[in-house]
Amino acid sequence: MVVEVKMLIKKFVKLKKLMSNRKKNLKIIQKNMKIPIFKLKFENKFINLFQKNSKNILSSDALSEGNFVKKFENKFKKFLRSKYAVAVNCGTSALEIAFRAIDINNKEVIIPTNTFFGTSIPIERAGGKFLLCDQEKNGTGLDIRKFEKMITKKTKAVCLVHVGGIISENFYKIKDICRKKKLYIIEDAAHAHGSKIRNKYAGNLGDIGCFSFYPTKVMTTGEGGIITTNNKKIYDKILKIKNFGRMQKNSLLIDVEGNNHKMSEFQALLGYLELGRVKKRIMKRKKFALRYEKNLKNNSNYEVLIPKKSDSSFYKCIIKTKINSLKINKLCKKRGVNLTGQVWKEPLHKQPLYKKKYIKFKFPNADYFSNHHICPPNYPEMTIKEIDFVSNLLNKIDNK
Repeated sequence: MVVEVKMLIKKFVKLKKLMSNRKKNLKIIQKNMKIPIFKLKFENKFINLFQKNSKNILSSDALSEGNFVKKFENKFKKFLRSKYAVAVNCGTSALEIAFRAIDINNKEVIIPTNTFFGTSIPIERAGGKFLLCDQEKNGTGLDIRKFEKMITKKTKAVCLVHVGGIISENFYKIKDICRKKKLYIIEDAAHAHGSKIRNKYAGNLGDIGCFSFYPTKVMTTGEGGIITTNNKKIYDKILKIKNFGRMQKNSLLIDVEGNNHKMSEFQALLGYLELGRVKKRIMKRKKFALRYEKNLKNNSNYEVLIPKKSDSSFYKCIIKTKINSLKINKLCKKRGVNLTGQVWKEPLHKQPLYKKKYIKFKFPNADYFSNHHICPPNYPEMTIKEIDFVSNLLNKIDNK
């Protein structure tokens, strides 16, 4: 009996050691978990379809503006329920074409200071002038009161940026103001493929919608963009501007200023195939954003932005924080977590190219937001385990 008890004790001690070592190993694995800014994977079926159709393109009559560009445009406009869609070489070109199509030459366009310079540059290239507006205090859209005060006789349009895929709750209030003042609404929907409000999709809310298909976006064509509209006159003008300004009756003549903004067949093929999986990928992004919200809900230092009156694509999971974002970035990097780019760390009024011009202006909401938000990794290739690891790491960072 004594011998049996001793043997049981030995087994128990051995088992305890094994469990202890296992816990230590798990801690080491957790401590060294590497989570990149972004990963992009394509399923074998997707790759096979791309390869098969690439061979068809190589044996076709067109490597640019052929069968797959038409297929891609048709499939994208059905996805958004738009009347027209025009594929172009990049999202920045999409915006420049949109501004040229409404003729902003010597006119003003109001844009948020909280945006990428890919919004401002096309305005100047189209001959217009941009005016910066602060963002709303509790969101990422335009401050509606400041926006209304900025409108003058020179104002031709407003460019609304759906930051991270979030459509501002004030969108329809801004739309009413624009209707009264006869202003065009251009949507910078580079982050908002599949986002919607009141069951209407981004890119289909204003006069013209502009999308980017850069590799990190909700869906990709490598490089590329697309323009959507429900206005036939605008559509016809976009077609011209995209192709040097050529006249439809005689392609050897031009009657508007344009450029070569065409998309290749290979880009269009990639986009066409991406549309077959984009909804599932958006659902994964949403699932992960909600997981972040659940994991951080008891921490008063964080507020995960989950829109209540619209559906976001969750291109970015945006988290407002009371802790300075530089501190969070630094501590996360030490643990192998690479936070994605903020939206945005450097607003336009702080950009070297523009800061002298706006040195006397104040943008308190954008200034605060730029330093007090983060965007943790949130892409379909992530796992729940990785989301939980990032969340646990964030919960351990104190506001001191």
